Amino acid sequence: MSALPLPNGREWIFAAKTFAASMLALYIALAAGLPRPYWAMATAFIVANPLAGATRSKALYRALGTVIGAAAAVFFTPLFVGEPIVLSAVVAIWTGGMLFVSFLDRSPRSYMLMLAGYTLPLIALPTVGDPSTVFDVALARSEEIILGITCTSLVSALVLPQSLGAVVAGRVDGWLGDAGSWIRDVLGGNGDARLGETMKLAPDLRAVDQLIGQLRYDPEMAAVVRSARELRGRLVMLPALLSSLADRLTAIRNQSGRLPADVEVLCWELDAWVASSGEAHRNGSRRLTSRIADLRNPPAPAGDWSALLRDSTLARLSEIVDLWSDCVTLRTEILAGRNARRRPSLRLSDVAAEVPHYDYGMMAFAAGSAILGLFCASLIWIFSGWDQGASFVLIAAVAGAFFASLDNPLPQLKQMAILTTLGCIVAGIYVFGVLPQVSTFAGLVVVFAPVYLALPILIARPKTMFIGLLLAVNSATLMTLQEVYAADFTVFVNGAIAAVLGVVFVVVWTILTRPFGAALAARRLESQGWGEIASLADGRSPAAAPVFAGRFFDRLGQLVPRLGPDAAEKSAEAFAEMRVGLNVLDLREAGIRLQGPQKAGAAAVLSGVARLFRQKAAGASTASAGPDLLTHIDAALGQFGEADAGRADARRAPQALIGLRRALFADAPPPSLPDRTASAPPPAETAFAMAAE
Repeated sequence: MSALPLPNGREWIFAAKTFAASMLALYIALAAGLPRPYWAMATAFIVANPLAGATRSKALYRALGTVIGAAAAVFFTPLFVGEPIVLSAVVAIWTGGMLFVSFLDRSPRSYMLMLAGYTLPLIALPTVGDPSTVFDVALARSEEIILGITCTSLVSALVLPQSLGAVVAGRVDGWLGDAGSWIRDVLGGNGDARLGETMKLAPDLRAVDQLIGQLRYDPEMAAVVRSARELRGRLVMLPALLSSLADRLTAIRNQSGRLPADVEVLCWELDAWVASSGEAHRNGSRRLTSRIADLRNPPAPAGDWSALLRDSTLARLSEIVDLWSDCVTLRTEILAGRNARRRPSLRLSDVAAEVPHYDYGMMAFAAGSAILGLFCASLIWIFSGWDQGASFVLIAAVAGAFFASLDNPLPQLKQMAILTTLGCIVAGIYVFGVLPQVSTFAGLVVVFAPVYLALPILIARPKTMFIGLLLAVNSATLMTLQEVYAADFTVFVNGAIAAVLGVVFVVVWTILTRPFGAALAARRLESQGWGEIASLADGRSPAAAPVFAGRFFDRLGQLVPRLGPDAAEKSAEAFAEMRVGLNVLDLREAGIRLQGPQKAGAAAVLSGVARLFRQKAAGASTASAGPDLLTHIDAALGQFGEADAGRADARRAPQALIGLRRALFADAPPPSLPDRTASAPPPAETAFAMAAE
């Protein structure tokens, strides 16, 4: 293991602010006579974040979650006096139910819901022996936690606040740097080598969404939330569009040996334009758009497959110009912060929507496992008569909730068990070795400084955040600091054992109830994706292109981390399937206005696509598109000719058919099409039609 780097200036500032907030919260809690002042101290570490906006959002939702959980404890506990088993069942159902609801919310609000879930047992279970105290305990805990939140938020906002601006600027530059590199590689003929790298954008969108969710809480960046969401929608479109463009360029090169001279020159110009900036970039976008429009006029003859491929390539290049121009505009607006325009001028109107994909079955299983595990832990406490059993159940509730969404939480749970043990050791050293020598609060600050100034540095680093947070919170709470020093070795050891065994119980429970890891979740996600395409093709799903694209990419973001070493190899297949779905939607929409043989041909193609993906979703993952479907596509293409050139629907349908043919039969020889000439210019195509084809 490599040595940790020395802290930089920002990390030292964050550590000093967090330590100051924790000591301030502890001092006020002790002075106010709150029963558990150590919770105020621990809360300061929980909500602390180097960025002011993230601190505000976490503080707000932790306060709300605590109040909701406390209110639930006050409501439920008196109802089941003398019925500990029933109360345990209610507590477990509430905790698991709120956990399930938190899975449905990808914003910072999910933290509030999860916290509301396990706050109920934190308050209700210790008062089972005397339910009349539940209101006082709930009130005191809320006061302690809100005190810690308030101190941390004030220190974060008033003392050298760090805006999200620098982080957002770095992230945006990173995204667009990668995107520009991918575009230029595809234009240069290296698309197959680099296209797989765009797959990493799918799981990265989770981090993008988290960042966007925090922007509204940062006064410097709240004005750019809309622009950030617009940029996200275009980033989602990019991989499928690049996949489509790379496919067209490869097809032309394979068929003709090289690109047509005008297309090759255009690719060079576009490459130079993507690398440009400032006035040259703005002027270049208008010039490239005009040039592509000229090259697409007159329209390609319907019976000339090479001309159709060339026209489709030009459409993709036009879409790249619009998308990249929007990305650069949005980058400028995001970096402007509070000075950004409300509605920047953008070229594309239809981009991917923010539509999450939910595997309700796996979510219900995770929540159900947490419910049953918490109930079993409660039964162990009830029937053992263990006086520290409440702490055992509380830790089990927290550990089970925090990692319930993971396919295989065992590594994190094992680490939590180790860190909990270390936290007990740190707390024990303080309680029995250090604190007896301290008689003033100033002395307390001095002896705490070496440990609680170092731990926030770990919290500030993503790779060690969990380690620092758990050590800080566990050691602070296990010390059970009071205004007057009073330490009982037996009580301390029992509490430490309860904390460690609570995590160990969840480890054992996970081994027994969740043995399948990521493989099952990955298979389900693939099957659900195939099922959605089948539903789109047979008309059972009314989804629009932006909705499908957003949900597909979100599902891909969940799938990629579960694929392991096979992720890169499956990228081309995944983006081809995304193009299939978008082309199916385009063909369905165009088919509404078709008649006669054209409508029948489109229906036959859609039926074949639906049948193929139903087979894949049913478990035949090796099912592949057969010659019958290729025959249907070519037959449908042959139905469009010169008489249809002036009709937008009759021009749009062949483009969708070409997209399906290339996505499903990339290696098939060119079709034999009737030699008919289209006499009218192509209609305006939507962003999704272009990305799909």
